[in-house]
Amino acid sequence: MEKEIVDYDRFGTLLGERKEKIEGGFKMKTFNEESFLKNRPDWEKDLFREINNFLLNEIKKGVVVNYLETYTRYSYNNLMFVKIKATSEALKIYLKLRYQEIENPQKWVRDYAKISRQTWVEITIRETDILKEGAILIDNFYDLAKQAFNQLTKYPRLSKVSIKKPEILPEFVTPTLTKIGIEISTDGFCQLGIRIHKSQLTKILDKLIE
Repeated sequence: MEKEIVDYDRFGTLLGERKEKIEGGFKMKTFNEESFLKNRPDWEKDLFREINNFLLNEIKKGVVVNYLETYTRYSYNNLMFVKIKATSEALKIYLKLRYQEIENPQKWVRDYAKISRQTWVEITIRETDILKEGAILIDNFYDLAKQAFNQLTKYPRLSKVSIKKPEILPEFVTPTLTKIGIEISTDGFCQLGIRIHKSQLTKILDKLIE
């Protein structure tokens, strides 16, 4: 007896209908400059377009922009070196840079590595910043963007480097408290006994081996 083939998925929907919906009924949401700047103030739109033009035309030929739902990313050879987020109050720019390598970082630049667990610095630009010191701020961003691009093309692995989380010991562990017992035998040899928490064992062994 032939086995009946049921053309339904596990939700009881005809597979043919489902295919038609996927092909004709559902459209993938696309994002572009217009959607990214929707409902943003004029000063922010102007600033973004100026920055966007610089990154695409002044850094190096081949830089690509991708508009996503929550941010816009800029990459070269599939390596992202800048991403931009827009809010109602500020334009936030993230650069693939180590904060400690920036010479005389300005007040609008902060180390973002501890938050993102990756190598990033954040630049926050508000309308008041543009009004007070717009030219200085923009020039500073251009310099840092070039620095981020040069660093990433020189060290491609930087784009995937994660910042290691600091080791957190249990509250009941005090690394400085270690119990040591020494027994001296008549033959001149000493027997050393150490009682430590297991979380500290590797460190102690490494030091003994050294």
